[in-house]
Amino acid sequence: MSFDVVIAADLDWGIGKDGGLPWPRLRGDLAHFKAITTTASEGRRNAIAMGRRTWESKEIAGKPLPRRLNIVLSHGAITVPDGVIRARSIDDAIAKQCDAETLFVIGGAEIFAGAIDHPALRYVYLTRVQGRFGCDVHIRRLDDSFAIDPRWPIATHVDNDVRYQIQRLVRHH
Repeated sequence: MSFDVVIAADLDWGIGKDGGLPWPRLRGDLAHFKAITTTASEGRRNAIAMGRRTWESKEIAGKPLPRRLNIVLSHGAITVPDGVIRARSIDDAIAKQCDAETLFVIGGAEIFAGAIDHPALRYVYLTRVQGRFGCDVHIRRLDDSFAIDPRWPIATHVDNDVRYQIQRLVRHH
């Protein structure tokens, strides 16, 4: 079973600041995130897996995202609402995703680090934010291991005076 990663990063590969996203609200990116993680075949749904800090972030605040199976990865004890699954690793999340059509790993940095090297990773959906936002959470550069998928259309978007591109990356072979 494969999985995909959905991530947004600035030009310094920063992904977070002060427990949330460091850039202003990017409507097009949020619409992309919702569409990519909720679109499934008739009668099916997708799963999203995230670390505890992402689950507790300002954006999610411990509330399950609708129309998706929510999986929270944590090595320690964590209380989650009914319908949310706890897992200890990406492999555990893959095993527990039940009948989900696609599993999307959505953060944070520690979870991404394991996901990027995982052999079951299929695609990285990267929103590349054109700016530097003084992030306190970063991921490693993806340029060396991944290439832009030529089958995926790329357009530049602007929301709240912030330019960004949504790219689909595939691993170099």
